[in-house]
Amino acid sequence: MGAHSAVGLGAVVNATIFTESRWQAVLGLPTAGLLWSFATFLAHSEQVEALGVAKSEALFYVALGGMAQTLLLWLGFTVVIWAMTRAFGGRVPLLRLMTLVSASSLALWVGAPAAAFWINGAPGHTAIATTISLISMALFLHALTRGLSADLHWSFLRAAGAVSAASVFLASFAFLAL
Repeated sequence: MGAHSAVGLGAVVNATIFTESRWQAVLGLPTAGLLWSFATFLAHSEQVEALGVAKSEALFYVALGGMAQTLLLWLGFTVVIWAMTRAFGGRVPLLRLMTLVSASSLALWVGAPAAAFWINGAPGHTAIATTISLISMALFLHALTRGLSADLHWSFLRAAGAVSAASVFLASFAFLAL
């Protein structure tokens, strides 16, 4: 069973990063951002009703803010990954790396909404949302590592070092910002 599940995971990761279609590369992270926004809207639906704002208008503003946040995170994460690949001796064009990050984000389509419920503390959902968020983040980072490894003709370990260094840097930055 273990070998079969590893093959299944590898097939999912390979399908994610090696069959990059234009829609996946361009819409990967924006779709995650929309799903994040929708989950945030649902998590705060009681507050929206209390404000008396039309649901469609509130959803528009939440989605606008969520998309802006997602696009900035996409750019910021890509720049940090770009810097770490250079630190590890690699050269990859920034736009190619943005495409690779977005194409690796399929797991975030589940993880982003779960993270929104986790962060917003939706009652009864935090434990499962935490688990789903962390698993999807791990799958995203794994897919990105595999893609970076293939794109730069690096070993998986070297690519994992660059992705891990970027992740630790960003986690430290986020922690200090709190």
